[in-house]
Amino acid sequence: MNTFKRTLAVFLATSSIALAVPLAANAGPMMGGGMEGGCGKGWSEMRGGQRDGVPPMMKNLKLTPEQQTTISELRKQDSALIGEKYQSMRDSRAQLHEMAKKGEYDEAKVKALTEQGAQAMAEMAQLRARQHHQIMAVLTPEQREKLAAQRDAMMKRWEKKRGERPGPAA
Repeated sequence: MNTFKRTLAVFLATSSIALAVPLAANAGPMMGGGMEGGCGKGWSEMRGGQRDGVPPMMKNLKLTPEQQTTISELRKQDSALIGEKYQSMRDSRAQLHEMAKKGEYDEAKVKALTEQGAQAMAEMAQLRARQHHQIMAVLTPEQREKLAAQRDAMMKRWEKKRGERPGPAA
């Protein structure tokens, strides 16, 4: 019977890991994954770029010095606010994780923390969307086309790497 219990324990542990890996791989910012990474640095910082400079993807668009300056300024203007929202999101996630680790559950506190995290995420997305729109307005039509082509190529590489196929067009 001891062998059965050991086999069952190994099976359950292995199954848990097998189920957790895909979830962790697809986790969004509230789950500890996503584009911002889990180490507290933004994506461009992890890739060696600056958070408020010209994004690495725009380096080969042949930007004029004026465009580079304008884009850098646009990114700087919201950088601190985006950082605050990101930190708020991380803090609420950390508090939820700590509650789970301790085995505590307070419905009101969980609701408040998840709403706080969701609000921070929504505000961060709004800031980024506005910033993206402002940056696109600085680019010429040719530069926008080239950037869109680069993004499409990057997404195709990403999908191929992950082995996913795009869903049906809606």
